[in-house]
Amino acid sequence: MSLVDKIFSTVRLRDRRSKLADSPSVQNYLSLAQEHVQRGEMQEVQRVCAEALEIYPSNAELLRLVERARELEREDRTRELYRQLREAPRSALYRELCEILLASNRVARAEDCAAEWYSHTGDGNAQLVRAEARMRRFLADKRRDDGRLALELVAAAEKLLPNDVRTYKLELEIYERIGAWRDAQRVLARLLEIEPGDPNHEARYRAVSTRVDRAPNVDQALRLAEKEGRLVDDEPRADSPAPSNGTVRPRLQAMVAEEGVHAAVYVRGATALVQGPKGATAERHARAVREVVQKSAGAARKLGLGQATEIAVEGDFGTLLITPGELAAAALWLDKEPEERHRRGLVELAGLAGVVVATEEAAS
Repeated sequence: MSLVDKIFSTVRLRDRRSKLADSPSVQNYLSLAQEHVQRGEMQEVQRVCAEALEIYPSNAELLRLVERARELEREDRTRELYRQLREAPRSALYRELCEILLASNRVARAEDCAAEWYSHTGDGNAQLVRAEARMRRFLADKRRDDGRLALELVAAAEKLLPNDVRTYKLELEIYERIGAWRDAQRVLARLLEIEPGDPNHEARYRAVSTRVDRAPNVDQALRLAEKEGRLVDDEPRADSPAPSNGTVRPRLQAMVAEEGVHAAVYVRGATALVQGPKGATAERHARAVREVVQKSAGAARKLGLGQATEIAVEGDFGTLLITPGELAAAALWLDKEPEERHRRGLVELAGLAGVVVATEEAAS
């Protein structure tokens, strides 16, 4: 930014702050936040949006802006970490980079980064990150080879990090998600040796112990997950991050209010929110979106294509654009060509913002 631009930006910033002080409206908050975006001050953008969201907690524009600011901040930090690693690689830098990549859902890149980290340092934490990344790929695609490799990487991490509860908790999550209850019981027994008396471990041990009879072994459980394309707990888990209905509904309403948009749909497990159609028609739309996502995911698994990030169905009715995520999917029915803002809105709802960032970086 040139000196003249800085001067004008400072004047605009002062003006926007003054207007916000006089009238704390959504538009004035957005104007101030956008000025900080132009100045590259992403932390200030998040601060302004956080203040605004205390007053307008369900505003879709504020939610989109704060998420975009976080993405840009992560991108800046990612570039800086890559630069530092080229100059002098060390574990702390690799660890932070892997955490950012995983937080952005850039799983394949996180796994590559962790593999490089391990080759440079032999750090057991790198193997643990590789295991987590491969586990996420398995949970998304349900491919048994990914599940087996994740467990192999966990075993390698356990040897390098003896008595580290993180390795056992990751292993336990895999066993519980596929229903290998006998192996889950074994891991919980080990966790109780490391952390005796832990009430959470004890409760889970008792719950798992009731399910070990006739439980499949690991290989059988992985085969079943791949065949059926689902895990034993495919209903949303209590600790899974997801937008609340109060956050989703106003976003759907804003989408369907646009001319040329007939329906906006959000599905997650057995839950569906539909804006536009009513009654039985709304139910048919939700069911259709769910079926398209399930069949597309099944076809992708069989062909080894990985996770679908966008599905488009076109015809005389217009375009049905669907963005599937690991836990949720969002869809728009339009009678016009979808624009980038439509795609970004669906991506945010489905929780795949990191995938889009990674795709854009690969193309640049």
